Amino acid sequence: RAPQPRHMLLLALHHIVADGWSIGLLVRDFSALYRDFCAGVTPTLPAPGLQYIDYAAWQQHGRQDARAADEQFWRQALDGVSGLPALPTDMARQAPWSGTGARLSLQLGAPLTGRLEGLAQRSDSTLFMLLLTSFQLLVHRLSGQDDLLIGTDVAGREHQALEDMVGFFVNVLPLRSRAIAEASFADLLEATRASVLDAFAHQALPFERIAELAGVKRDRRWNPLVQLLFVLQNMPTHPFDLPQLQVRRLPARHAHAKFDIALFVTPEQGTLQVEWVYASSLFGAATMQHIAQAWSRLLEQVVAHPDWPLSRFDIDSLKEPLAMPSTAAVPTAPAVVPGKLDKLSKLKGLSGSVPKTPVPPVRMTPLRPGSEFPLLIEATSTDIDTAAWARENQPLIAELLQRHGGVLFRRFGLDTPQDFERFAEAIEPELYGNYGDLPKKEGGKKTYRSTPYPEQQMILYHNESAHIERWPRKQWFFCELPSPVGGATPIVDCREMLQRLPAALRREFEQKQLRYVRTFTPRLDVSWQSFFQTDDRAVVEARLDAAGTGYRWLDDDTLQTSTRCPAVIVHPVTGAEVFFNQVQLHHPYCLEPEVRRDLLSMVGPDRLPRNVLFGDGSVISDATMELIGQLYEQCAVRFDWQQGDVVMLDNMLAAHARDPYQGPRKIVVAMGAMVERADVSVPATAFSDTSTGAAS
Repeated sequence: RAPQPRHMLLLALHHIVADGWSIGLLVRDFSALYRDFCAGVTPTLPAPGLQYIDYAAWQQHGRQDARAADEQFWRQALDGVSGLPALPTDMARQAPWSGTGARLSLQLGAPLTGRLEGLAQRSDSTLFMLLLTSFQLLVHRLSGQDDLLIGTDVAGREHQALEDMVGFFVNVLPLRSRAIAEASFADLLEATRASVLDAFAHQALPFERIAELAGVKRDRRWNPLVQLLFVLQNMPTHPFDLPQLQVRRLPARHAHAKFDIALFVTPEQGTLQVEWVYASSLFGAATMQHIAQAWSRLLEQVVAHPDWPLSRFDIDSLKEPLAMPSTAAVPTAPAVVPGKLDKLSKLKGLSGSVPKTPVPPVRMTPLRPGSEFPLLIEATSTDIDTAAWARENQPLIAELLQRHGGVLFRRFGLDTPQDFERFAEAIEPELYGNYGDLPKKEGGKKTYRSTPYPEQQMILYHNESAHIERWPRKQWFFCELPSPVGGATPIVDCREMLQRLPAALRREFEQKQLRYVRTFTPRLDVSWQSFFQTDDRAVVEARLDAAGTGYRWLDDDTLQTSTRCPAVIVHPVTGAEVFFNQVQLHHPYCLEPEVRRDLLSMVGPDRLPRNVLFGDGSVISDATMELIGQLYEQCAVRFDWQQGDVVMLDNMLAAHARDPYQGPRKIVVAMGAMVERADVSVPATAFSDTSTGAAS
């Protein structure tokens, strides 16, 4: 249960007992039971006609004759297959299979979807068969092989009695494809149609037995028999239907790859939603983006010219340079092996020479030799369309940001704040435009001026908005005008910062967490009336209650709030543990000595305008704060701003600060990918001390 009115339902199911179809059944039944509960009536779910054990017994003992026929079919269908991976990879395979994966999503629009459905109907086939055939053709051309296997999932619920049963029924079928250069796409589609119908007629034989019958040698570096998967998701779906509640499913934080590449296609409101799940230990994001784009272009050609011979289809566009170059110089990014795309490019007619690859539009190197944080990306051409480049490379930029925590874009020809906003919006289409802590930038829709703070003082290290219930995960800083003296924006990798903390202090931060205290004292700080834009105490209290923020009235005019927040979090995408907070911005130790002395003499330690304590209310010592300041500086990366520079940070992986400066300085800020504190996890050690209590 999260702070009102938010709730979270977590269903933990092992895949051995439930498949995707089963999830829909569970959602349907849960919704029905919940509606009955709310209505105060007795649950009315029908009794199941069969149990899964009945199905298991039938599969083992009730179809002996059919099983023999299935085995004979698969033995003949897979005779002579190698079982070896078809596609070349960016990185060498390692044993055992790691399962580390990544996702790439795109959409096929309604016009193309309609044309594909029409072609399938005219060809007396199905959309599944058509899309599978196009994927087979792509793999034939990328691999240079004319005989290959691509797997597909089948629901395994051939009998109507199984349609309402929760259990694991899914099976994987290896579908063989043989391509002849002089054959047409329509010929290949007809051959695929026949092989699919034959395979589906013998779908009940478990995959493990099929693999045994194929007789291929097993290797711990890859999945047996099938390394490429194609699935058209057309199983029944059941949305959550709960009275007085709006429900959304949260995406999984991590992608797990069971295959080299799995292509999932889901029909949705006249379009096709496409998700590529791939082994990131084998393929870089740039390669996968290129393959995905090539498949989309191939589909356009197929619907226009289904009678073309296979050798005529122009997948030759794969010889175009990647939007990103090889990342071999960057230790943490997946390195594209030099010449790999040349190898993939031997496509047109499966022969012919490959022209010299043009110079890529950008170059990637570490900003500091030998260091992963941050990554420097420099444009190599003044003709680059920065917004278009960013839009086309969204998945790659996202992956690089997750790996490195920060990226410095340089020489991209961004001259104005408007250029910068278009660039940031191309990376993150939903920039956040309602951030109240910074003044809006003149002429910008969703950009801000940097924090108005005295030039001669440093803004200390912090993660943006870590002290409140909502913050941006992505943040951009654009240098419109660098200051002549000072004014750097130091950045810190908060994964490294956490590692540098002494073990005992790290445990204390994880277990006790933090309590940010703010006191609205008239004439000393902003009044609570001005901050909340109301004179009604009841309205303020309702807002604080809704946000889960503790509060008390010290007198009629003085409000004090108290917010419990983590000091260490688990990153929602990478799973890394991170030192994430604003402890330096709130602790009185970090004030100028004269300011600290005057405030303590005026109001005392309990009524400071801003303060931060451990979550249990105990004081964070000055010695601790001194050590934290030293560690931040040991981790800090500084560079001189150049006009047009853009620094992109993952705010949940990197902290930032601002050095003192002299002279004019203009930095523009953008942010997006907002995250709710209630959706963020903390390390497991945070729960080992149960004495700290709840936020108050």
